[in-house]
Amino acid sequence: MENIFYSINLTIHVLAAIFCVAAPFYQLRWVRLRGKLGYPLIYPFDRVIESVLIYQVRLCFALILTLIITGLAFPLIHYGFHGQWREASAMALSIFAAKAVLAAIGLAINTHGVFILAPEINRTFAAFSPVEQPPDELLNRFWALRGLRKSLCGFCFGLALLIVAITPILRFYK
Repeated sequence: MENIFYSINLTIHVLAAIFCVAAPFYQLRWVRLRGKLGYPLIYPFDRVIESVLIYQVRLCFALILTLIITGLAFPLIHYGFHGQWREASAMALSIFAAKAVLAAIGLAINTHGVFILAPEINRTFAAFSPVEQPPDELLNRFWALRGLRKSLCGFCFGLALLIVAITPILRFYK
């Protein structure tokens, strides 16, 4: 029964990790492609991009929470079946701690994105009209907010890649 719980948890954890890395990757692709079109607002296209990007930020938030919960579930599953914590080397504990810290940083950045940055971008974009270009001041604010989101997304993508890169070390140091 332990193997079944472990396998289910591992499957959820791996899928969340894949999607968690893919989301910022594709978000960055969208933003870079849009950047090639220049600064005039292309309202219908920018509306679609905002719809996709706002959803992806929320999706990343849910995926990071899933990763944290399933990551903590691994030792709990072992404890639940054996009544004691699994022996782990100092290296395994260090990698586990590093993953936890990196995930917490990613969650903090994503929390800022979901609850502060995304609503601000939505409020700014809501002031735009599909028929005329917005004033330069409002447009500059919008591009600055998008640039900040792009930078945070790039940083989170790097965190996700780092977590994925150090994870296999746990398999060799138990």
